[in-house]
Amino acid sequence: MTQSQIDTALAKIKAWYIEHYNLCLFCGHSVRKHGDLAHIIRRSSSRDLQTLMLNTGLAHRECHDLFDNDPEKAQYLPRMVEVMYIIYLLDIEYFYQLAEHMPELSPAFELFPEVPDMELKHHGELLTLQYLHS
Repeated sequence: MTQSQIDTALAKIKAWYIEHYNLCLFCGHSVRKHGDLAHIIRRSSSRDLQTLMLNTGLAHRECHDLFDNDPEKAQYLPRMVEVMYIIYLLDIEYFYQLAEHMPELSPAFELFPEVPDMELKHHGELLTLQYLHS
């Protein structure tokens, strides 16, 4: 894919999220049209995953920045268990790199292998995995 094709695909994904699921990927609160399109697995880490809808979602700039730059604090974002589960599904090595910075969530992470396989198209289908973290 050319960069132009990637940009077009990402614009379509963002438009879909704005219309159908305009909740922040990380905190679950409403994101208006000014939210960023965030990548769960950084674009620089996987060119193949950058246009995969499951790897994207709308996010508040503050939530997105916290996730990208401070995983120790990001572990307290309300949807972090769900986000980490998606990472677990998409790239297990990337998951382990981040998980080591989120010790408070390790009891939930330990249950991920027990979660039945799911075919997810976007993060909204996951609804919530908060029940894993007690």
